[in-house]
Amino acid sequence: MFKRIIVAVDGSDAAKHALTVACDLAGKYGSEIHLLHSPQVETSGIAVGSGVVEIKPDHEEIVAAGQKVLEEANTMAASEGREVASSIIGENHPAADILDAIKDINADLVVMGRRGLGRLTSLILGSVSQKVSHEASCTCMTVS
Repeated sequence: MFKRIIVAVDGSDAAKHALTVACDLAGKYGSEIHLLHSPQVETSGIAVGSGVVEIKPDHEEIVAAGQKVLEEANTMAASEGREVASSIIGENHPAADILDAIKDINADLVVMGRRGLGRLTSLILGSVSQKVSHEASCTCMTVS
């Protein structure tokens, strides 16, 4: 039924639960698991005189942080008895990265955690899971 499962991971508890669910499904259906992480850059600002200087992490720091998230997810999948077919670090908005990966991998299922309730448009689902579920060409499962 599900040959290729993408799991969106960000290190959150919801993403860890999504990975556990995906590993269970992969065991039942003999599916491949593909991990995807889209690092979101958080900047810092320093007040200098009457202005603010934005400090962004460099590309290497972003990639290293993304690899750490994926390594933790690989370890977790292994503890669930599953081998990961691929680990992808996205470079765009998480929803865009997930939608691109669905096409590239020809995924049958994407499993992702539900995000916090930030805005009125996101009362039920987070903005990423909401966008993916509306635009994906495969089955979407959102877990909390």
